[in-house]
Amino acid sequence: MSGVYKGARYQTAMQELGVSAFLEKPFTPGQLQSAIDQALKKSEMAEVTPAAAAPRASSFDRYLTQAFLHSLSGELTLNDGQVSRQLLLVNGAPVSLRPGFVHRDFGDYLLRQGVINDAEYQYYAQSGEFRHNLIIQMGCLHYHELLEQKFSYLTQELLAGFAFPAMTAKFQPLTLPPGLQVITINLAEIILQGLRSTWTPARSAAYFSRIKDHYPVKTPDYFRHINSLRLSEAECALLPLLSGAQRTASSTAGNAELFPFLFLLQSLGMIRCSATPTTAADAPPWPLRGLFNAPVEALEENSEWGKLESFNDLRDKSHQDAVPTPAVTAAPAEGGSAVAATFARLQGKNYYEILGLTQERFSFNQLKENYFARSKEFGPDLLMRLGGTEAAQAEEIMAMFANAYETLSDVVKKEKYDQLFGAETIGLGHKGDERFRAEIQAQSGKVFIDMEEWDNAEKTLKDACAIEPDNGDTLAHLAWAIYRNPQYAASRPTLDRAKQMLNRAITMERTAPAFAFKGWILIDGGQEALAETEFNKALKIDARNTLARKGLRKIQEKREQEKKGIFGRMFGG
Repeated sequence: MSGVYKGARYQTAMQELGVSAFLEKPFTPGQLQSAIDQALKKSEMAEVTPAAAAPRASSFDRYLTQAFLHSLSGELTLNDGQVSRQLLLVNGAPVSLRPGFVHRDFGDYLLRQGVINDAEYQYYAQSGEFRHNLIIQMGCLHYHELLEQKFSYLTQELLAGFAFPAMTAKFQPLTLPPGLQVITINLAEIILQGLRSTWTPARSAAYFSRIKDHYPVKTPDYFRHINSLRLSEAECALLPLLSGAQRTASSTAGNAELFPFLFLLQSLGMIRCSATPTTAADAPPWPLRGLFNAPVEALEENSEWGKLESFNDLRDKSHQDAVPTPAVTAAPAEGGSAVAATFARLQGKNYYEILGLTQERFSFNQLKENYFARSKEFGPDLLMRLGGTEAAQAEEIMAMFANAYETLSDVVKKEKYDQLFGAETIGLGHKGDERFRAEIQAQSGKVFIDMEEWDNAEKTLKDACAIEPDNGDTLAHLAWAIYRNPQYAASRPTLDRAKQMLNRAITMERTAPAFAFKGWILIDGGQEALAETEFNKALKIDARNTLARKGLRKIQEKREQEKKGIFGRMFGG
């Protein structure tokens, strides 16, 4: 029962979550009596024929999407047949979950993280009645650390829920004061991450078959949610194509990794799939400073870098003949033998051979032509006709094509690949190939550090460290990216772990950047003398290290200011 008008969509959404009736003021006593009578009749029917009145189960992502879309407030009880969980929502955002999908509750999560001990957890769960402020009162966490841990718990538990089978739900609404806003987890981002992690080839094939001939177009709600999402480069590149002018089949180019993102956009009403070409929504009614996920603009063809893209100016005139495209036969509808043969043939091949090219006779145009020809042959249409091992092999073949194209179509990546090409065999699964990937990720991470894009730097450097865990230079840059990331500025445990990581990196490999990073961390701690020592170590290895030189200038400037202050006090009036 609510005194705030929500509209028919809100009522429908709550009924889908198990609410028998929803009344909005003003209503008559007769309407209230009728709603009660109907609810009692349903209850009587449930006692006589419980199977017929059983609520319908649905997937976890559907419940979260409905709650988010309709800004539901109240308690959502989820039942998977074994455990009943209470998820508390405020304006569509989860604020509490007990028990969780992985942990018993938030206290159990802290217990397993080593933040609290057994005695503290027992008090929290029993006498404390799960009150979070006890964690602060017991001296276990600072307030900002408690918020960080709570958001981490909710995020991990909700993502774990995506892997659970369909659940039934009951919703008990709660009326909140108008205008109440609670800062909590980014539910739209969590739904996208959950869809990415649980999306299957079968779901891709089914979804693609439904939308491939439709024209996806942005709606006004697109601007409401798009800045809440962190997208991949491929997803960002897709956004300009959602204009209502292209079919899904052409705008996605058969890239199955885009389908979870498209599904989310459609579920949140950010796009609609039109049967005919149409036009996208205009700008939102509010002032729009920018879109965080705007794709990077392509380089102009007549620019200095654009001219280098084709590599024609780097090759001998005699090598500019087109390389013929070897025929690749995809699997017929009734079998997957050709897919298996292609999969076996590509094992151990280098990136040039995968796309039917050679290092000596390379053409960017031919690269692009070969890549799209193969992508078309092993795209979603083929996946829909295959199953089991053949479908998995077709997906892996597409991944091989994508990795090869991504490397050879980039000037810097291709140059590095060519450098490694002669050192040892670079084929799928070979040691040299992994080393190349690690180096590319490390170099990308360092570029992100220079651009102060700390999230991207952390991600790519973690990937590099996963491939080469003994690389001290990469580990040092990862520690620096974590330390400088503003989102960890208030997290003392995270900053301490970054410092420990940097020290471990220095024991593995003494590099100029590592000593420079350590020097700046010491400056932040007010230890200029120790910082000066670290900067000098860095410059002894590399006299041109700009970070170390900048640190020494900062220390010198501070000392000069202190001298001026002393003289001012001595001789000033």
